[in-house]
Amino acid sequence: MNVFYTENNIKAVCDGDTVTLYLTAFGAGKYGSVSFINLCDEGDEIKAGEPFGDCEAKKGVFDLISPVDGKVLEVNESVLDNPALLDEGAYLLKARIDSPPAHTLGEEEYEEYIGSDKARFHNPREF
Repeated sequence: MNVFYTENNIKAVCDGDTVTLYLTAFGAGKYGSVSFINLCDEGDEIKAGEPFGDCEAKKGVFDLISPVDGKVLEVNESVLDNPALLDEGAYLLKARIDSPPAHTLGEEEYEEYIGSDKARFHNPREF
């Protein structure tokens, strides 16, 4: 498995031709408690650099930007019903992809990218 991060606070875990997308702990902490989440549907095509959903949080509404091109295999219905699960590390969706994510960061690069902001937007789980 390969793990990648984006500057939009999405974590992508690739296993062969399948990717599982998460909101990072830093992202969850930065935006505040998510109260509503909207995700694309199973079977939808997603495109790198384009939204696959959005979240309403304490600090406003923000888009969830895909790091991959692919077809959605599964949407985590549990987070739609209970967005607080994102604070516990629940995944957003799984998709079939043709190639690994582009324009992503490794764990150390992501840690450096969020840098000093990490302490300001604390979330008890690691990103």
